Amino acid sequence: MVGRAGVEPSRGGIPYRHVLNGNWKRVDAALEHVFNLKFLFEVAVGLAIGVFAGVAGMPLGALRLPALYLIIPTPQIAAGTNLGIDTLTATTAAYRYWRSHLIEGTVFIFMGGFSCIGSFLGGYLSSFAPYKGLLIFIGLAYFLVGLDMFFRAAAAKSATETSGNQKPGEDISAGEHKGESGRPAIGLRNTVAAALWGFVLGFIGGMVGILMGSLRVPTMIKVIGLTPAVAAGTNMSISSFMALSGFSGHLMHGNLDLPVLITVGTASIVGSYAGSHLGISLNPLAMKRLIGAAIILMAIALFITGVRL
Repeated sequence: MVGRAGVEPSRGGIPYRHVLNGNWKRVDAALEHVFNLKFLFEVAVGLAIGVFAGVAGMPLGALRLPALYLIIPTPQIAAGTNLGIDTLTATTAAYRYWRSHLIEGTVFIFMGGFSCIGSFLGGYLSSFAPYKGLLIFIGLAYFLVGLDMFFRAAAAKSATETSGNQKPGEDISAGEHKGESGRPAIGLRNTVAAALWGFVLGFIGGMVGILMGSLRVPTMIKVIGLTPAVAAGTNMSISSFMALSGFSGHLMHGNLDLPVLITVGTASIVGSYAGSHLGISLNPLAMKRLIGAAIILMAIALFITGVRL
């Protein structure tokens, strides 16, 4: 409506400019509210998963990825951002484990090296990834591995309580062939198996944006014979380099949401450093149950995310 010359247009006696200003203020308030909720959600996700990751010795990107899908709807960008956050989380926790001398050098070099190669190739070829099918398949694999580890640890705890022969901090389920340092003697066969398994897991994880540490840690414990704390420290060290490799592959295609990386990544650094302190002091059997529970949670989250894609 056009007012008469010299008369300001109005609605119900209120000038239109005041009405528009009021509407814009309400829009700004709504946007600020949404932004704050988004920011708080990102911080909460980063802190909670960071603490859990530091304790379990796994970056838990598979548990974080479904949450990132709520913020970043594009799978490739969510995957790249998640690997960037994994880099920060794993490096922080790995530093704490390294200071406590809980990293197995041979496994780190061979499994870690081939994991990085596979992760970079997977990240670079991520545009060809069948995300839905891969996430469902990984979710099912995680679920079986997590159940096996959780119930084996529970059974070992029952056996220990019955016999009463376990010393504090001793891991009765670790490998038997250990040297004077308490670390297992890693032969050529285990070294080759670790390298091949690392490449396969690295390639798949690089594609979908997770580090597959949930399948590396059980291998280190059950096949190679590392204690849970050493497996956690070694896995975190591998994960830091592997995440950086996969992230680099995604970054070449611009698969990154920088604000989310900064917010969730900073919160994850704080959480993972705090969690790593607790993980170092945990009883081995309790840590195995925690790792098993973490893997089961990630399995459920991945499966649901895959179905919903």
